[in-house]
Amino acid sequence: MHSFYMFEGAFWQGGGGWEHIDVCRTVSELDAAVSYYVRTGSWAAGASDWCVARVYRHGELILEKDLYPFLTVKVPGLTAICFTEDAQAAGGLPEPGGRYEGMGEGAIWEELAADVYEAALETPEDIQARVDWAGVALPELAPPVLPEGCAVAIGEREFRYGRNSTLDGCV
Repeated sequence: MHSFYMFEGAFWQGGGGWEHIDVCRTVSELDAAVSYYVRTGSWAAGASDWCVARVYRHGELILEKDLYPFLTVKVPGLTAICFTEDAQAAGGLPEPGGRYEGMGEGAIWEELAADVYEAALETPEDIQARVDWAGVALPELAPPVLPEGCAVAIGEREFRYGRNSTLDGCV
């Protein structure tokens, strides 16, 4: 059995939702998966949303870590957005002279989803996601590490190396 990392960003509410799962060999691949998830505007930072990294050693789950407390998101026009232990957003205040200046918090969050979606289509690099990986402190993978092109079975599901996402084609 192989060792690998897995990122899962998902939002489920009622009878629907989405998931973004990446099977990775390196922390830099995990970082790219988190950035993709944030840049598609899929994060909701609420009770029905999760953003986790998992570590599998020889096919067995040894660690699952919530990434929200270690995540900072920067959207143009707002101060940096950080998250509490219970995934509640903190920050995200209007920057002077920015698009959201003078707007109340409720109005900002109403417009933010559409703005992030538009940015994801036109200029995804404008949305920045940074994870404090030193704070996350994931263990290194033990050999043998999952080879590229392989798939892993977790429960009743199979995931291929790389992106496994219901978000594909959304942006």
